[in-house]
Amino acid sequence: MLSVLMSVLPHLQRLPYWLAGVFIAVSIWRIQVFRQRMTFPAKWLRLLMVVGGALGVIYHYGTIFGPDAGVALLVTAYLFKLLEMYTRRDAFLVVILSFFVLATEFLFSISLLTSVYVFSVLIVISAALIALNMTDKSIAVWRPLKSSLITILQTIPLLLVLFFLFPRMGPIWELKMQSNSSRTGLSDTISPGDIADLSQSSELAFRVEFEGELPEPRDLYWRALVFDRFDGRTWYSTNDAVFSPFDARQIESSGDALHYQVYLEPTGQNWLPTIAWSTISGIKTKKSSHLVNYSIETIDKAIRFSVQSYTNYVYQPEPLGQMELGRFLKLPPSGNTRAQEMAKALSSRARGDSELMAALINRHFFDEEFVYTLQPPTLGSNSIDEFLFSTRRGFCSHYAGAFVYLMRAAGVPARMVGGYQGGEIHPIGNYLLVHQYDAHAWAEYWVSGKGWLRVDPTAAIAPHRIESGSLRDTLTEVGLLDSPFSSRNVMNFAAIGKLRLMVDYLDYLWIKNVVSYGRDAQNKLLSQIMDKVTAAKVIILLSIGFGGVMVLLVAWILFLPGLRTKPSFADKQYASFLRKLERKGLYRVVGEGIDAFSRRAQEQFPEQKININKISNIYSEIKYSKSGESESQGNKSATKSDSIAALEQQLGQAVASLKI
Repeated sequence: MLSVLMSVLPHLQRLPYWLAGVFIAVSIWRIQVFRQRMTFPAKWLRLLMVVGGALGVIYHYGTIFGPDAGVALLVTAYLFKLLEMYTRRDAFLVVILSFFVLATEFLFSISLLTSVYVFSVLIVISAALIALNMTDKSIAVWRPLKSSLITILQTIPLLLVLFFLFPRMGPIWELKMQSNSSRTGLSDTISPGDIADLSQSSELAFRVEFEGELPEPRDLYWRALVFDRFDGRTWYSTNDAVFSPFDARQIESSGDALHYQVYLEPTGQNWLPTIAWSTISGIKTKKSSHLVNYSIETIDKAIRFSVQSYTNYVYQPEPLGQMELGRFLKLPPSGNTRAQEMAKALSSRARGDSELMAALINRHFFDEEFVYTLQPPTLGSNSIDEFLFSTRRGFCSHYAGAFVYLMRAAGVPARMVGGYQGGEIHPIGNYLLVHQYDAHAWAEYWVSGKGWLRVDPTAAIAPHRIESGSLRDTLTEVGLLDSPFSSRNVMNFAAIGKLRLMVDYLDYLWIKNVVSYGRDAQNKLLSQIMDKVTAAKVIILLSIGFGGVMVLLVAWILFLPGLRTKPSFADKQYASFLRKLERKGLYRVVGEGIDAFSRRAQEQFPEQKININKISNIYSEIKYSKSGESESQGNKSATKSDSIAALEQQLGQAVASLKI
């Protein structure tokens, strides 16, 4: 039951609530059956529960395919199996199923904490399997646990050989199933409050390890999506990597490049956050004309990729085509008339697009009483007008969306960019932590001869948000921050904050050195061991590794236990007794019992018959009686220890008085 509990426990956070109730009810029922307080359910009732559980899973997920629904169905069947666990064979089946249920946790998380937990549960399940094979009816709990731990520890050398040396090949088959569970993160649509919702999530989005010094926070704009369509309420992103792929002839870069590694958490999407103009290596990607990088496959597991970025670049300085102009100037056919009138008035007075941009930022957002807040008022159908002229309270997507709308209304191509800004510098590992609360939106507008230029209206309202690179240090009026027990405030306590950073650093090392150990890393390691990596050399190296592991295990099993076991006082006295007999030509045969040898010794030395019999009986009493067993098991009871001490004293006197 403990194996079942620990196998299911990590899945409860993603399973339907009713299935958690089933888990509790079935567990209590099975325990009560064990205590003979209840009986097993009837066959028809079990069938009804299984069918009901399967239908419940299908109703909740809408399918039986995919990791979420598949695992839920497996757990449902696994739990109901407890109610027909009559015999030892049924118990074996439940324990074996526990291994499968436990392994499915790696479909959802491969973090260090998850791996440590799985390893711990693996010991418990293996102990249950060992206990089921024991015939002793009074089994101490620690005995199978100890055997399980030793057995698993003995496999670690072989595991390491396989991990580092066995060729990293592509999988023979793959799970082409995307998780249906919603993930916290950016999506391809954005409404004014979406990023505000993200800002209240402390989930990790990705880590970044730079080569050399870290850039300033104001330069860390992690581009992920471009929103180019607006329906009056929501902005939409077009994945144009297929329809309008990137043309390298339209970009010019200058200055030194930034080189860094990105460790991206699962997103359920395929966009890859990078700084501005970049090239990616390590995974298969495609780049759109928006300078957004996309993975070929959906990111349903943590991935690692290398990036080279340029912060100084000019993109599309040549005049845009008619299709692109129409795309980046298009506005809804009706609504927000005041905003359009204001944009046209500012455009008529401006002497260029850059001056128009400055007028919007400096003489409108900066001079007017706008407020940066995570809890803006609800906006109606004319969202831009209401925000600019009525509420004037909003978050980054409010300001970026309003700016793009005004620029388009003034006849300037513009678009909104979504991603993340800044990040938290890890003081131990000197890498960057980017969380969901670092989600951000900014704008780009196009100028002939200069191409697309970035502008962040948020910088005019809340410059500290951009300079510090962290939303946590900027906002204090959010309900989440008001609570002293909020997760984010708890993390601000010094001790808790240090613990959080230490755990993240260990997780970072785990992902960097273990999870990300792929074919390239293995080839690099093998090339350091041998001049040229060939199949024959790898086979020889594997053989040496396997041989070395086998030698270590044989030494552990055959020799080390004897070396580690310190002979007791009784063993020493009996060994002295044997040496006395050996000097007279009598040797104990290998495998010969104490009583059998005693009878032979008495026949050869009848004058010492009483003494030899006494020595053998006392030694046998110490070794095989309950008091001796207690001694070997470490029982420190005062009564039993005194009894053993008395027997050892008698044995010593008997051996000393043996005259041969």
